[in-house]
Amino acid sequence: MYLREHQGKEILRAAGFPVPASQVVSSPEEAAEAAKSIGPCVVKAQVRAGGRGKAGLIALAQTPAEASAAAARMLGQTHQGEAVDRLLVEARLDIAQELYLGVVLDTTQASPMALLSTKGGVDIEQVAAQHPHDLYRVTLDPLQEGISDLAPWLSLWDKAGLAPDLLERAAELTVKLAELFFQAEAFTLEINPLVVTRQGDIVAGDCKLIVDDAAVFRHPELQGFMEVDESSLEARANKVGVTYVSLDQSGTIGVMAGGAGICMTTMDEVADSGGVPVAFIDLGGGISEDNMTAALEIMLSTPGITGLCINVFGGINNCEIMARGVRRVWPQLCEQVTMVIKMRGHSQEEGWAILQELGVPVVKHGTTTEAVKLLMDHLRAAGR
Repeated sequence: MYLREHQGKEILRAAGFPVPASQVVSSPEEAAEAAKSIGPCVVKAQVRAGGRGKAGLIALAQTPAEASAAAARMLGQTHQGEAVDRLLVEARLDIAQELYLGVVLDTTQASPMALLSTKGGVDIEQVAAQHPHDLYRVTLDPLQEGISDLAPWLSLWDKAGLAPDLLERAAELTVKLAELFFQAEAFTLEINPLVVTRQGDIVAGDCKLIVDDAAVFRHPELQGFMEVDESSLEARANKVGVTYVSLDQSGTIGVMAGGAGICMTTMDEVADSGGVPVAFIDLGGGISEDNMTAALEIMLSTPGITGLCINVFGGINNCEIMARGVRRVWPQLCEQVTMVIKMRGHSQEEGWAILQELGVPVVKHGTTTEAVKLLMDHLRAAGR
């Protein structure tokens, strides 16, 4: 779950991390009222994607009228596919220096890593590429041993060039952030910029918090932040008891299979064959004819899809029932996608007969590799 800035800051505030005074608003009138109580402020669109400043979705406001005008301009805009429906009106900080502080899950090492730099306010990837010696990395013990010890953090911030009078406070905040990362079961917890004010305070100027969806049930403090778009393909799939996962938006090939493992194997074969998976649906087990039909309709709603590989092996789904679902949607399927089905298991003979009657290419006894190759050959022949 990717939290919005104001939600992440609420979590920071509850953990004792300093954040600016702010109000969440959804209209120009509310923005003006917030600015009256806050004073000189910053108006920020509450979207998850980066690049808000370059897109004109962050604005300084000296007066309530300016805050209202900024809100009127931002609300209703779309930024990287996300509609701007709320804003954060936040007290303006008197910035002396911008730092970077984050804790992320390093997938290459399968371990959490703390990152810090005195070059904040820009993308951390840019710092890593242009100033690699100014970005300090510390691999954290997953058992959290040693993270509360200030001495290493004091030394690291000192090495990074932070002013001596700020070292202890920065070290304390680093410990607090690392502890919160583990407590929230996060993938990413990033503050950029971590602002040093001219008054000597250190305040979170922004917050990026991504937590593990599978762990949210353990965190009542996070559950209220869950936002479900009932019209999304993921939500539609959940209603019919299957799992839909969107992948590369530039992809063109969908995968449907009975189990996560066979889904992953099929997508690997697609990639090895030069294709790009756009989405997959895990059918799970015991799917009904109605749900198979609904799952196919969901997959066909995926933008950019031109090819579809259905891969079923084993006894957890009935081949005849799935083939009946394909038959229900066949006119739309054959018009929109090139499809190959590899199907073995319970009632396979009956399922094959239905698919052959429709003219669907079927791999009966071959491998996943053969099924994907057949699909790619058909796609090339169809010019898709």
